[in-house]
Amino acid sequence: MTSALLLFFGRGGPSDVEMRLDAIKIAIGASVLARAREAGFAPLIAVTSDADGERAFVAAGASVVAPRTAPFHFGEELRGIARARGLERICTIGAGAGALFTVAELRALREELEQSEALVLSNNYFSADLVAFTPASALNVIDLPATDNPLPRRLHQQGGLSSRQLDRSAATLLDVDTPADAAVLKRHPACPDALRAFDTWDAELGGRIDALMRLIVTPEKELIVAGRVGAPVWSYLETQTACRVRMLAEERGMQAAGRDTSGEARTALGFLYAEIGPERFFARMGELGDGLLFDTRVLFAHLGWRPSGSDRFASDLFRAKDIGDAPLAAFTAAAAAARYPVLLGGQALVSGVLWTLVEAAWAGEPLE
Repeated sequence: MTSALLLFFGRGGPSDVEMRLDAIKIAIGASVLARAREAGFAPLIAVTSDADGERAFVAAGASVVAPRTAPFHFGEELRGIARARGLERICTIGAGAGALFTVAELRALREELEQSEALVLSNNYFSADLVAFTPASALNVIDLPATDNPLPRRLHQQGGLSSRQLDRSAATLLDVDTPADAAVLKRHPACPDALRAFDTWDAELGGRIDALMRLIVTPEKELIVAGRVGAPVWSYLETQTACRVRMLAEERGMQAAGRDTSGEARTALGFLYAEIGPERFFARMGELGDGLLFDTRVLFAHLGWRPSGSDRFASDLFRAKDIGDAPLAAFTAAAAAARYPVLLGGQALVSGVLWTLVEAAWAGEPLE
């Protein structure tokens, strides 16, 4: 009885920031494969057409399979590999996720899967980056998803598998997808050594992150968290931070419901921003707290902005001059000029990244 681990990697865009993020994801993927091998997963299979990724993943002990679908379809690829290899117990993970998983945690996941006949485990039932399940034949009776995010829900609701969501932690929730994600990961004491060698935009983000870490462990300070925040993260912050937390939770499930592309997404902060403009917006936010973690994709969707990957990441790095879109450049310049620490990113920023930030803050990494 064995359990296979399938790791998926596809490149982002051609900008310098996106290419560096891809290199970080490859390193994370290789480290996860190495730990999965030690935890007893076999076979290890990496699904990628990228030459750099292939070299790193083979060195970590995986065989490599090139995707066959165009455009890429996660569910079709997964079912095809399961059939071709005769797999029954499978754990899938995206490169970028799992950086903080220990060998012991991966071994426990494998053992739980191998003790079950009909089970799906996931790090997030509604939007997964890691899914482990058995039997693989359940893929034959569900609507195969184009991405990994809805897989656990479909295996449970359509495939009839029992479902359990893994205990929430930085290890289970962190998925590196933006510069801030990588920069915060590097500050966590359990960050793999191979990842510490990367330049994670410390010049742009390091001071902001360190200031937010100090804020988290300081009583009487107040942290603002805005975006697609779930109740478990809120509960965690209530018990694990010394500071007060002001939560502005809006548009959970926005992408899964297609509200970001349909134009239906709405946020109270979006209405405020449209009324008073970028400079006054960040001034008003400063009246609510001493630091801000901002899932900006909700605001962008409300305003009808659809920035390119390079512009979106330039905004995350406060590089207003590198942004071609004038409204986004104005937003970014105002965020950079705020008199309190601001960190910008996507949904992961107010989920796994925030969890990681809190753990790192209490560990004292690096508050000198």
